[in-house]
Amino acid sequence: MSDNITIINETTVSETNVKCPGCGGTLTYDPKTLKLLCGSCGLTKELPPPEAGAVIEELDFNTAVQRASVNWGSIRKLITCANCGGQSIYEASQVSGCCPFCGSANVMPASENEQIMAPGAVIPFAVDKAKAERCFHDNLKKKRYIYQSALDSKLDNIIGLYLPFWTFDTDTVSSFTAKIGYTRESTDGGYVVWKTFSGVRNQFIDDMIVYASDSVRNSHIPKVTNFHFDKLVPYDPKYLAGIVAERYTVGLNDAWERAKVQIAKKLKTDIGTAQKNKNGGDVVGRVQFSTNYYNVKFKYILAPVYLASYKFRGKTYQVAINGQSGEVDCDAPSWRWLFILMCILAPATIMTLMFLFRLFN
Repeated sequence: MSDNITIINETTVSETNVKCPGCGGTLTYDPKTLKLLCGSCGLTKELPPPEAGAVIEELDFNTAVQRASVNWGSIRKLITCANCGGQSIYEASQVSGCCPFCGSANVMPASENEQIMAPGAVIPFAVDKAKAERCFHDNLKKKRYIYQSALDSKLDNIIGLYLPFWTFDTDTVSSFTAKIGYTRESTDGGYVVWKTFSGVRNQFIDDMIVYASDSVRNSHIPKVTNFHFDKLVPYDPKYLAGIVAERYTVGLNDAWERAKVQIAKKLKTDIGTAQKNKNGGDVVGRVQFSTNYYNVKFKYILAPVYLASYKFRGKTYQVAINGQSGEVDCDAPSWRWLFILMCILAPATIMTLMFLFRLFN
């Protein structure tokens, strides 16, 4: 192993040893059985299931610096890809010849002085690669205007990895004004009467999730983050056995600013909907509000995602699959443009034919 590779924690904890007690082979996490599995002799080792009911500690935002942990529980190394900037955390014994995100072989050790906060919880993989492939094909079949031949596409370079996320809980108090519209019918076809309502709304925000990396720019990742947080388990390096974990590049303060943007969108929708329903309106107009945040708590978690791609007629399409639920998001080759073009040209074609028919008859 190169002397330049960063060691996150130089103490190997004996109970996190992932060597097979039967044959000495390597145990890796198996999403299908939720156990550690030896690929050599088939021996399995139990892990605490997500349903075990363990309490996941939520850290106080204001004391995060003092409470941030950098103990990953086993010897780990941090590698940076010079091509895409992705940063991957491996077991020290792992040797990777390429970046798991872009496939580049141009990887290098990260800064030796870098301190990396360890996650507090993990959502274990519950979908294996075979099921992920089936979920991908099921997703393609649901898309409209897709070329039929594209349904036979196969996933390339599919890799399961743990991606970093921050989640935030907070109490909010918002003063607001909301315009609610009431539809009125008239001989002219109807109109909307607007009324303005104001007040104060108290709302608890639970597990607002923020993707914690700017290195891996896959636009599909944020669309497959509907994780079931009741399946969280306390962080244990056994869950990472044989699986690459990406480190966070979005720090806690920046993540909180992004979370507030998402919270504001949710509050705007919830305030408008609540006022419309409460006051018997038909439509929601402009909603203005100002929010104070209290008792902000956060968790730093690792969540399972498969990244892959597929090719169709020489073009590459990126895919992201939720490793817990099998939720899929991807682009697909579509002939919708041809359908739209036909809709535009069809009337003109019919009119031309009618003109020619009259001209020669």
